[in-house]
Amino acid sequence: MEEKNYIFTKKQLNFERYQAISKFASIASHDLKNAVGGLSNIAYYLSKSLKVENETQKKMLELLSKEVNNLNKRITEILDMTRVKQVTKNNCDLKNIILLAIAETQVPTITIEQNLITAQVHADPEKMKQVFTNIITNAKEAMKNMGIIRIDMQIISDTIITTISDSGVGMKPEILEQCFDPMFSTKLANAIGMGLSVAQQIVEMHNGTIKITSEPVKGTTVIVSLPLRKD
Repeated sequence: MEEKNYIFTKKQLNFERYQAISKFASIASHDLKNAVGGLSNIAYYLSKSLKVENETQKKMLELLSKEVNNLNKRITEILDMTRVKQVTKNNCDLKNIILLAIAETQVPTITIEQNLITAQVHADPEKMKQVFTNIITNAKEAMKNMGIIRIDMQIISDTIITTISDSGVGMKPEILEQCFDPMFSTKLANAIGMGLSVAQQIVEMHNGTIKITSEPVKGTTVIVSLPLRKD
């Protein structure tokens, strides 16, 4: 029997890995949600039924409730990041989508310089907002919540090109090469590492492209290209 050689591109391998992670995350998150739901009920019962007068005990109950809520939020985030099975496209203005992403991620110590223009696209508004929210969040974290992010939009032919640049620490070539890999992250704490992988999946489902350039110390630039809506 003739032996077949299967050669997979990095993009194909990433997609297969992403699919496997998504399936695992969906199953694991369902089980975790049930367990956290039980903890939430216990925390509520204890807070209502016990007459806690000791200040330390009160703080422990408050901490329990807070951490249960944090777990619920993190599980929801994981599910959101791995659910990119389909998009619901509508006619929308990409400028408005980016403005919503900016509003969700803005912090007082970061300056976001904008050069935005109206650009009609046929896209899923929520999914596209997730793309720009992920990119801006990465930029914010790379600058440790202090610095400048610049967002520029320009139309070339039938394509709207959005460029997001930050003044952060930048990435070495070996890190840059892996930035779209599912679960890869340079963050040591609270890192899921699906942000850019999910952004890439969404952009490609809109027949667009996403590219990243970066240099250590000089910062990172992300370029998202999407087709303009055809009337």
